[in-house]
Amino acid sequence: TRDELAKQTGGDIKCVVADMTREADIKKLVDETVKQFGTVDILVNNAGQMYSGRYAVMTDDGLKEQLETKLFGFIRAIRLVYPIMKAKKWGRIVNTIGGAGKEPDPYMFGSGITNSALLNITKSLSTEFGEDGVHVNAICPGWVDTNLWQRNAQGLKAELNAKDESEARKLAARRNALNRFGKPEELANATVFLCSERASYITGVSLNLDGGRLKGLW
Repeated sequence: TRDELAKQTGGDIKCVVADMTREADIKKLVDETVKQFGTVDILVNNAGQMYSGRYAVMTDDGLKEQLETKLFGFIRAIRLVYPIMKAKKWGRIVNTIGGAGKEPDPYMFGSGITNSALLNITKSLSTEFGEDGVHVNAICPGWVDTNLWQRNAQGLKAELNAKDESEARKLAARRNALNRFGKPEELANATVFLCSERASYITGVSLNLDGGRLKGLW
């Protein structure tokens, strides 16, 4: 919550309720940020849900919801903040994507479509925006200990052939080299780094934060 974040960080936390499927809401979010802070320095696109399931059970409505929330939500947010960042020749954009965009998974068919598109967008915009001092990067989380895992545990039970949620969790953790789930703060630390001056020569990267789960070379 806002109060908890303020207590942890000592910062001035402002909250705006917005639906990322509605362009007017995204504009409201950006406008409120400019009103409160005078500008937008950093955009972290972190909305969306995991659309799990094989192709045979995928529905048009489910896929459209995934695309509207995550793909088009990210695109619209970037479209609104980029002119602000370009005008001052400085900005940081980090897209929270996911490993299914790099390593196709039959049980993550819908998420794979969305995530691979966002990886392409991240790389493309990093090239286009670079001369304006705007860096565009991505993080690709693996399994992280959040409520999202709880909401998708049933689907993973079937994928992993687990008898219950507890066993599914153990089997999922064993898929990565560190044999555990990630922590939200570990993702936050990487995101803060990509938004800092310590990452001043980094743009266009997609950083795997999955405990070594993905086996690809890129």
